[in-house]
Order: sequence, then structure tokens, then C-alpha cells
Amino acid sequence: MKKKHIITIIVAILASVVAVCLWVGWPAIGRMFQADTHIAPTAAEIMSVMPRGELYVATAVVEDYTTDHATEYHLGIIPEQHSCALVMRQKVSFVIDMDSIRYDITAPGHVLVTLPQPRYVASTQEVRFLSDDEAFWKERRPSTVDMKSQVANQIQSRFDNAQNRNKAIIYAQEAIIHLLQRLDYDAEFRPMATRTIEG
Repeated sequence: MKKKHIITIIVAILASVVAVCLWVGWPAIGRMFQADTHIAPTAAEIMSVMPRGELYVATAVVEDYTTDHATEYHLGIIPEQHSCALVMRQKVSFVIDMDSIRYDITAPGHVLVTLPQPRYVASTQEVRFLSDDEAFWKERRPSTVDMKSQVANQIQSRFDNAQNRNKAIIYAQEAIIHLLQRLDYDAEFRPMATRTIEG
């Protein structure tokens, strides 16, 4: 009986010793089977972590309108003036194509960035056609495509100007600077992309 008791104690001690050895030595055992790899920072790394797609750097909601006027003659001699208006609301933005941004590493931790010109985009949110006589304008103007095109051009001319483009470039630069700082890079921009805001 005592002999079985002693064997149990010896087995328990051996199990404890093996467990402690494995716990202490396991990291060293793992390192023995790992290849000695050293990852050095390279110029290619910055391209692999750059975001893809489009960067919206300036957005606004703009509403504009156009009108049309016409005269209807009753009995061929009695004139009646008619008018209508088309009101359009668009969400307009400047977009930078992230895939077109060029990064040149000129020194360790320093990147020369070339931004593409911002691209104007617009999406129509709402169109309203208002008139004094629906039946008259339905016959007189079966399509409002030309009016929509005119208002879209008016909205673009209001938003897509030198001042707003300069702001968009500055906002894009700020976003790229922030991104590169997180990767431990200092950014410098080519002169073609740096403009001052007018007014």
C-alpha cells in the first residue's frame, strides 16, 4: 500500500517537473523551428498600404433653377402668358483618384507626392417641375432634359471654380499628410498641386 502511494507521489512530481520545463522552454523550442527573418523598411511598403479608390475632399448640396415662358392664344387673338420652372438639387463634390497619386521616396522617411487634379462629380438629389398650367406645358414641353442640363451646368459653374478647387487640393494634401504621418513619413507635394486659396 505504501509502495503504491510512493509511486503516485513520484509520478505527480515528474509530471510537475515536465510541465514546468515545457512552460519555461516552449518559447525557445518555438524559436528553434522558426526561420531567422528580418523585415526591413522598403520603398515598396508605402505603396502596399496606400488606400485605393476615390477620396472625396469637398462636398456641398447646391440648388438652382431655370424658367421658361410662353404665350398661348385663345381664339387666335387673345393672349395668355404661361410660365414654368425647373428646380434641381444636386450633391456636388471634388474627388481625388487615389490610384493616380504618385509617391516618390526621396530620402528615408520623406515622400514626394504628386496629386492628380480634382475631378468634379455631381449626383441629382431632387428635381421639381412647377408650372401655372400642367396641360399646356405637357403639350408645349414634353421633355425637360434641356432644362435639367441647363441647371446642372449652372450648378457646376457655381461650385467648380478656382477657389473651390484650391480648397479641395488643400484638403486632399491634409488627408495624405495625416495618412503618411501614421506610417512615419513626411510628405512634400510637387508645386503643380500646391495652390493658395484666392479670396
